[in-house]
Amino acid sequence: MYLYRCVYYSRNAIKKLGLPVSAEIKSILAAGARNNPAAGLTGALVFNEQYFAQVIEGDRHNVSRLLWRIAADPRQEDMVIMSADSIRGRSFDDWSMGYVGHSEEMETLYLKYGIAIGFDPGRMGPESLTGLVQELVMLGGHGVHHHAMAASPATA
Repeated sequence: MYLYRCVYYSRNAIKKLGLPVSAEIKSILAAGARNNPAAGLTGALVFNEQYFAQVIEGDRHNVSRLLWRIAADPRQEDMVIMSADSIRGRSFDDWSMGYVGHSEEMETLYLKYGIAIGFDPGRMGPESLTGLVQELVMLGGHGVHHHAMAASPATA
């Protein structure tokens, strides 16, 4: 097995499609919680009204398969893959998803990673985006949901 990490962002098109935002986000969260642990995928998806950004780790075949599904999802558009590389070990122990909004704590993190105002992954490099996502997951709260993955020794 080749352990792989992909970092991407896309535009959030939920409102543009006229869909109920809360219900669609819950649907995305449920699909990730249901499918990703079984596929040995870890990482995190963060989002706001404008963007989705995600770090996905796992077997490269499973990461690729998930990316194809995501790219076909009309709830997002203009996907940009920032990096896709083999890795020696995981940076994420489970699957997380969270809203990145506006608070003093969040603004401090944005500044730390070189974003002057709000969450805009297009102004970041893949390492910065991965670091920001990791810190957001570690902060918890702010709508971050964790879904544990029972990793086998082969996927850890």
